[in-house]
Amino acid sequence: MKPKSAALSGILCMLIAVGLWTGHDAASKWLTAVYPVLVVLFWRNVFALIPAGFLVLRAGRLQPLPPRLRLVCWLRGMGGAFAYGTFVFALPLMPLADTIAVGQVGPIMIIVLSGWLLKERLDRASWIAVIIAFAATLYIVRPGGEIPLLGAALLLGATTLYAFMMVLTRYIGGQVDGVTLNWHTSCATLATMTLGIPIAFAWPAPGDLLLFVLVGLITGLANFFMIQAFRLAPAPTVAPFEYSAVLWAMLLGLLIWGDVPSCSVTGGAAVLAASGIFIMRRESLIRKRSRTTV
Repeated sequence: MKPKSAALSGILCMLIAVGLWTGHDAASKWLTAVYPVLVVLFWRNVFALIPAGFLVLRAGRLQPLPPRLRLVCWLRGMGGAFAYGTFVFALPLMPLADTIAVGQVGPIMIIVLSGWLLKERLDRASWIAVIIAFAATLYIVRPGGEIPLLGAALLLGATTLYAFMMVLTRYIGGQVDGVTLNWHTSCATLATMTLGIPIAFAWPAPGDLLLFVLVGLITGLANFFMIQAFRLAPAPTVAPFEYSAVLWAMLLGLLIWGDVPSCSVTGGAAVLAASGIFIMRRESLIRKRSRTTV
């Protein structure tokens, strides 16, 4: 695929993934008001195997993997279980828009980790933007602010794990196709979530079964489109489009729960978005200049 076509496809996959994940977060927040978080996490991953399995059937087969790559895929899935699990634990503690706003430090973490692990170095201006973004995050979650300290800690931990996952996706994306990576991730995530069954387990009530299935289907599809986004295009190209989640979260939070985001949350999220877009646009320009000088 040509670089321009791959970039556009990656952006489209990211927009679809962000829309699906925001819907997933809203539905999960609704369910955690009735069911223990571990129960919601288990059943969402059971039903997430449905779209993952359908994609395998549609592809006709799984890509044969050597033990090393299969282990990496499963480690990615286990990391995803802890990342998304920690995030869902934070959902009942605060409004949806506040939760998503703190999570917007994720794309910037991805860029920083890409520079560290994939040797994609940042220049001085980009590092200044990273520091500003970090300050904005501290402002959103500051002691005495609207966001509880436990919720902020859970969210930042989940976001850090998520960033490592996406960098790992980019690292192995050229070696493992999206369908195979999504299947192994889904299986590893479900296997990890079964560890919570002795602590909390419940069957979905008939009236809630459809919502559980919907959350699972969204999880499977969102995982696939997110994997595809980072496989098809560089992180600085697709990551800025994650910021559209803030708008979706504010809209859903207002319509479903009547939550109105505070000025500190909206202001901090705006600074995060601006910093992230600046970093990614600057890195894109640097790569273009380096190609023209070769």
